[in-house]
Parts: sequence; C-alpha cells; structure tokens
Amino acid sequence: MRFDSISWLSLIQDLCVIPTAVVADGNGYLFSRLEQEIPLDIIRIPSEVEYNGWVVPQNWRVRRAKLYCDGVEVFDGTEHTLGVGYYSRSFTGDLSWEELKPYLVTNPELPDAYMFHCMWQYRPWCAEWRLSIPYRIYQTLEPGQYRVELETEYEDGEMLIGVSHKVGQTPKTIVFNSNNCHPHMANDGFAGTAVLVRLFQWLATQDTYYSYRLVIAPEHLGSVFYLKGLPADEIDNMICGVFEEMPGTQGAIKATSTFLGGHMIDQAFANVLRHYSKAHELVPWRQGAGNDETVWEAPGYEVPFVEMTRCEDQFAPFREYHSSLDTPELMDQHQLDEMLLVLQKVLEALEQNVTIHRRFDGLICLSNPQYDLYMERPDPSVTKDLEADAEKWGHLLDCLFRYMDGNMTVLDIAQRHDLPFDRLRRYLGRFEEKGLVTLKRAEIPRTPPQRVTP
Repeated sequence: MRFDSISWLSLIQDLCVIPTAVVADGNGYLFSRLEQEIPLDIIRIPSEVEYNGWVVPQNWRVRRAKLYCDGVEVFDGTEHTLGVGYYSRSFTGDLSWEELKPYLVTNPELPDAYMFHCMWQYRPWCAEWRLSIPYRIYQTLEPGQYRVELETEYEDGEMLIGVSHKVGQTPKTIVFNSNNCHPHMANDGFAGTAVLVRLFQWLATQDTYYSYRLVIAPEHLGSVFYLKGLPADEIDNMICGVFEEMPGTQGAIKATSTFLGGHMIDQAFANVLRHYSKAHELVPWRQGAGNDETVWEAPGYEVPFVEMTRCEDQFAPFREYHSSLDTPELMDQHQLDEMLLVLQKVLEALEQNVTIHRRFDGLICLSNPQYDLYMERPDPSVTKDLEADAEKWGHLLDCLFRYMDGNMTVLDIAQRHDLPFDRLRRYLGRFEEKGLVTLKRAEIPRTPPQRVTP
C-alpha cells in the first residue's frame, strides 16, 4: 500500500488547521478527522486530575490580547493561535519598554514566525503571561509607554486520548505513540501522526501475529494518564514500542536505543535502517529529540521504546521547530515515504524473526539441483554477473549450517553478516521448503517490570 503526495499532504493539512492543545476546544475536531482514517477509542481525562505531580490542565482561551504603544495599537495576539503564550494568565497594565521586553517571545532567526511558548501546558502551576511577536514586528517597537490588555479564561475540560487497535493472533502488543498538542505544526506534530495513521491502515491489510496499538495523545501528559488507567496485565503484554516524530524534513533518520539496549526492536531498526534508508544514525537512549519514550520506559511499566525522528540536534531539531513556520509545505513526500517504509520493514522483521533448527547432519551440497540453494560468490577464473554483496552471501554460506542449532535468530545472523533481514528470511524459507530445517518463531522478549508493592 503506497500513499501519493496528495494523500499525504491533504491529511497533514487537515490536521494542521485545527487549534489543538493538551486541553482545547479543537481536540474533538481533530479526533473526528482522524476517525475518518482509522477506528479510534476516545479516552477522556478531566481537568485537575493529578498523578505523580502531573496535572491535567483546564481548557484555556484567549479573549483579548492587545498591545499599545503611546496609545497606538502595535500588536494583536489573537491574529494567530500562537500569538499568546499558551496558558498565559490575564494581565492589564502599563509598562515601560524595558519592563515589557521580558514578556515578549520572538526569534530574530525566524523574523516572520510566531514562536510556540508551551511550557505552562505542562506546568500550569507556574503560569505567568507572554506575547509571542514575530521579530519583524518586534524590531519596529521603540521605547515608550506600553499598555497590555490581555484577557484569558480557564474552565474545566477534558484531555482527549485517541487509541487504535489492530488485533493479531496474540495479545502481545507493539505500541506506537504520537503527540497531538502542537497546534498547526506539521513536522513536530501532525506529519508524525499521519505516518502512523498510514502505518495502521497498512497493518489493517496484514495478517499479523502480534497485536498493535496506536496512542495519539498530548506530550507526556497523555501517556502518563493513559498508562495510569491500564491494568497491570495489559501493560505486561506491551512488549515494545516506537515514538515517531519529525518525519518530513531533510536529514537522516535517527533511531534511539531502548533504555537497556540490545532488544530485538533495536536489532530490527539497526538492520532496516542500514539497508533501507538513504542516511541514518543510531544513537543512545534519549539522544534523539527526546519524548514520551521516558513515560513508556518509566519504572513499573518498562516497555522497551525506540524514538524515531529526523531531529538534526537534540536542542535544535530543525530550523522551523516550535514556530508557526512548521507548516505542511515543509514536508518532503520522499522523506515521509521513507519513514513509512522503514517502519513497515521493522514490523516485518519482528513478525517474521525465527530460529533455525536443522533436520540433517553433515555438509549439504547446496548447488545440487535437488536443493538449488547455492549463492554464487566471486571467482577470478569465471565471469559472473553478481550483486555487490555476493561475497557477503558467500561468507554466510561458510557459516550458515552452524547457525541452524536454534540458538540464533535470523535477525542475529543478518546483523552479524550485514545482510538485509527480509532477503535472508526469504532465503531461509527455501531451506524449510526443501525439508532441511524447521523455522520457529522468535518471540519478542518482555522482561516483567519491577513494581512497588503497596
């Protein structure tokens, strides 16, 4: 299943139009649009609910946000959703230029951008007020007497979490997670969601062994309260997961290790990125962009989680980050396609990983027509039309029979010999067809989490 540029862009545009937040009037519209693509269960968490110090904020609206200089209006924060720092308190008063400046958010490197001041969504107890002003306006402001008329309102609401399920042959579940609390933002937000929506549309066409779950929720808060509400046995069935974001701009795909590293999902990402991405980086835990993987891997849950991103630098992910310039027009169709392909290949590796158990003793003549399993390798005396990795396959055959003792998975072998998992898996399937081996599913491991006893 492939999605054309119109399909990609129209979905991302539709999601980016909606003014979302941790709690916002627009969140219901967002999930209604997503339900046109995939089935969703909607979980509702009331404002003011608290867990481990995390607090679901109230719904917040801006009613008025005027800035005057010597009686002349110079800025109206209601002209853009980001024009007022999110969850700002009301303020009316007169300030000098020097007194005002600390309350203005701007970026000289993005002169046309409204910057996204979002901290108080997650720390409502320390909210003050800020105006987010494009630098092209900011640099026209001069010393004078300023008046601020900022009116905001709060009321109880609900944080919405959308969850989609794909049931497999086993309740063991692979989880995917995306945030929905960055209003209008494409790369750091809704393009990532769109990639996972397309992944789940593809999964719906597949007969899978594992079950799959997509959780679309506000950053950190959504995952915190979602996991809080699940029974322990359901969490124990979550065997691994991926937080995916920032898929559509230039830059290498970056995959972080799970917290402990060395997990089967780490192996799958390493193999697939090596053979199916134009450029990639494998980095340690929390050295990508850094997001909800900390929640999923938190003590008592300990779900092995990878973050997948195109973050250029942990503290400067891409030029338009957290600004009104992070628009759908930044998205590169080929980058989105590559992100989706890598995820599909990772899941194929996890679904099809097996151990190999031989049904013979001795050395098999693989070139014999009754087997026809020999992989040609370079020969200085014979001209052969071989692929560039022929010698790798030849060396594999020198070792392969010793791997057929049930102790190594196909992913193990693929990594040891720098070969793509999918080709190796198909090749070994031919051994099974010839009756030489039995292939047994290599289950994704799950170490029981360590929970505090009440």
